[in-house]
Amino acid sequence: MSHPLPSPGPASVSTPDSPTPPRGAGAVIVAQLLLRTASAAGALALGSYFVDLSRQGTSVGPLVLGILSGIGFLAELVLAPAAGSASDRRGRKIFLVAAPLLAAGGVLLTPGASLIATAPSIALVVVIVGTSRLLDGAGAAISAPTTLGLLADASDDDRRRRGRVTSLYELSSSGGIALGAVAGPLLYGALGLGTFVALAAVYVVAAVVTLVFVPRHARTSPAPVRAGVRDRLRVLVQPRLLAFLPAWIAVNAILGTWVTSQITFVLAGDRRADGQLFPGAFRGDEMGLSIVLGVYVLFFSLCIIAWAFFIGRLPTVPVLFVTVAGALIASVGLMLANGGAPIAVAVPLVMVGVFLEAGFTPAALTHLSDISAEFRDDRGLIMGAYSVVVGAGYLLGNVLGGVFAEWLLFDGLALLTIGLAAVALASITVMAVIESRLTRRRAVS
Repeated sequence: MSHPLPSPGPASVSTPDSPTPPRGAGAVIVAQLLLRTASAAGALALGSYFVDLSRQGTSVGPLVLGILSGIGFLAELVLAPAAGSASDRRGRKIFLVAAPLLAAGGVLLTPGASLIATAPSIALVVVIVGTSRLLDGAGAAISAPTTLGLLADASDDDRRRRGRVTSLYELSSSGGIALGAVAGPLLYGALGLGTFVALAAVYVVAAVVTLVFVPRHARTSPAPVRAGVRDRLRVLVQPRLLAFLPAWIAVNAILGTWVTSQITFVLAGDRRADGQLFPGAFRGDEMGLSIVLGVYVLFFSLCIIAWAFFIGRLPTVPVLFVTVAGALIASVGLMLANGGAPIAVAVPLVMVGVFLEAGFTPAALTHLSDISAEFRDDRGLIMGAYSVVVGAGYLLGNVLGGVFAEWLLFDGLALLTIGLAAVALASITVMAVIESRLTRRRAVS
């Protein structure tokens, strides 16, 4: 079978940033933990900040919050491929250091509207918070493909190790979200606007960890002339990648619905709804909200640890199908709990669903790393697809989450999740057909 581009040369020919194996994998995973912690805490603190703004008379609501939160993911979507490609050719370390510094600048801008005016106008809030989200998104666009490129370099010759490394990466992400979910509301309750200064300091620590512990790998001669825009596009439009993107975007839209500012606004806001227990249930109770969100994401992290024993051993496509089905199960359980169903019925459904869906991202990253092994000179570019789908998915999830939360509050978020999971399942079915055809072609050739 022929590939869109020629396969890389022998293993003895090194690429600009991939000694065997590259060091610094542990440091970038720690840095990822810090980045995710600060990002999640910032998102939840932003939700609490918007609750305060609405009480001060600024006309903000779920839809405005969703759009502003989505701006950062739009920046990530646009910039990630270029950042990943640049890291292939200029070395990864400089990008790994710059990313958290950009995010630090963004989080420091977030409370700017309230520092300028006691009751800021909606226009001032949109401009300042929108700019801060753009900087945060730029940092994520640089960090994710560069980190994943380094980790893929570290696991080229061992698929089981690749499964463990991608699981650790996702564990650092979800673990950071868990810490952030606990810290965000608590920090905002204790420090107010000072929360954003504290989070900027966490970003700076992540930059220092990378600067100190990730070596600057020597560059060799550049890859053969195949680095034009057209050739890079050919890397990104290969069938295996294109078939997978709709499902991954849909799953990240689900995450964008549940683990960003929207859920804080719904649970801690002033709006209530007949027949729903959760909207407004944590109004004025930052501690309770932090505990619930922290337990949820901690359980999710433990599920990822369990999945690490299976990722790389099981076939990828069936795993992806089963993990997406978990989102359907969890959503049904959450709707039942929100409607007052017995805990003995709702909680087991939620736990089973969360366990299943926790395996999606490690399996997806393993699949993406397998694809990138065929194009090692453009590995960062391909891993940039991760940030594209994260950016597109979270943007979609934030905006649609705002619309559905405005409509049905918590039940709206659950119904949106069910619809997105159905889209992902359809996409994975198409992906399975394409993977099967490619396997048969390889067997013939």
